[in-house]
Amino acid sequence: MTADFLQGLKQSAGGSGPQLRLPVGTPPRAFLRPIAVSSDRMRDADVAQLTEWRNRFVDAFLTRFVNTDDRTRKWLSEYVANDDTRVLFMVDLPDGTTIGYMGLAYIDWNAKRGEADAIVRGNDAPKGLMTDCMKTLIGWGLNQLGLESIGVRVLSSNPALEFYRKFGFVEQQRVPLRKTDRNGDEVWVEDADAANEPELVHMNLRDDVVAELKKLT
Repeated sequence: MTADFLQGLKQSAGGSGPQLRLPVGTPPRAFLRPIAVSSDRMRDADVAQLTEWRNRFVDAFLTRFVNTDDRTRKWLSEYVANDDTRVLFMVDLPDGTTIGYMGLAYIDWNAKRGEADAIVRGNDAPKGLMTDCMKTLIGWGLNQLGLESIGVRVLSSNPALEFYRKFGFVEQQRVPLRKTDRNGDEVWVEDADAANEPELVHMNLRDDVVAELKKLT
């Protein structure tokens, strides 16, 4: 699979034809549904939830601002749509309830490496479901996108750090962050000379976990 495949998947999401959904478990406990990036195919409910969750968990992101539905739509149609290294999925329960979202990003197609990105649980979910969803997502990335290694970057202050450790990610390094302003947005950037600031934790998924997830079909 290539960047062209990923772009085609995103552009077709939300259309009237057959849609890709990744089942989580057997029988399925949930489905990963690609988020539409074409303005005329976006679901209003998806946009509203993405906006609300981005505001609720703003401290988990490196760029911080007060989000709006219009900004979410613009982000999807102009940024995510044109980024051939990124794809996002909504997490839907079998009854159609959406409980979160997650994605892959920063894919280096030549190095066959990507990162788990934007792993957000916005509503209540059965115990262990987000772990199973991420296994499905990463397994799909390994088997269908041809990735061979997976990383993640997470703020040192983010409670999700322990979730990633339990999943099988191993810390590689910590880089201090410095707060900057970009057109009114608060943006945290890596700065090795910064002091008394949060750190960005770089992690890699263990090889044995990668091998296990490659067995998923």
